[in-house]
Amino acid sequence: MIDQSLKSNTKTIKTENIEVVYNLIFKNALYSLECYKEGCNKEYINNYCLLEDITDDEGEAETFLHIMARGKVFPVHIKDMAEDYFQE
Repeated sequence: MIDQSLKSNTKTIKTENIEVVYNLIFKNALYSLECYKEGCNKEYINNYCLLEDITDDEGEAETFLHIMARGKVFPVHIKDMAEDYFQE
């Protein structure tokens, strides 16, 4: 079940408009983050990422979601960002 969804619009050097979708998913008492470039092939690693079970803390999950959307982080970088953010 998608708990929250945010989108960011980014222009590349080629002036291509890219819309990135960030979905915060709550399932089995844990939060996951799905990120993808809208209208692109999701089988390509640069276009899609699903990080499952990143935290059980709603506030922490929402904060991470907003940081990713504000920073316009692309799917290919989400895993590294999560590792840095949730590092203990």
